[in-house]
Amino acid sequence: MTGSKFAQDEAFGIVPILRGNHGYQFLLVQHHAGHWGFPKGHADPGESALQAACREFVEETGIEDYIVLDGVSFSEQYFFTRRGERFRKTVIYFPALVQSATVKYQREEIRAYTWLDFEGAIALLTFAGGKQVLVDTHRYLVNHSFV
Repeated sequence: MTGSKFAQDEAFGIVPILRGNHGYQFLLVQHHAGHWGFPKGHADPGESALQAACREFVEETGIEDYIVLDGVSFSEQYFFTRRGERFRKTVIYFPALVQSATVKYQREEIRAYTWLDFEGAIALLTFAGGKQVLVDTHRYLVNHSFV
């Protein structure tokens, strides 16, 4: 690693949004490590960021009926250590409107899931980066009249 003391890691995810009569619900997943966040994963060779995010979303949640909001994404960065090596991770999220709250989650990938309103999701999200992604997504929804 020339010029940096951190290895780089990238992942891609979806912020699942269900529009209801009383506002928005957001799908959070609990990863096996215990933390709550959004569905995400790494790209396979040749996949674009959006393709990877969509594939991971469908694999982890079983949700196939959704529309990614065009031209918008939000990201978070954080550091972690794996097997003694320090990583700087960037995760790019694409907000998507889902048509159904039915989830058929992949037990190998996630421990649990829940749909929550904005306040509930902010309270449950484990990390500050995820909370900021939700704040940015919610602000975008409100400012662009997705009601």
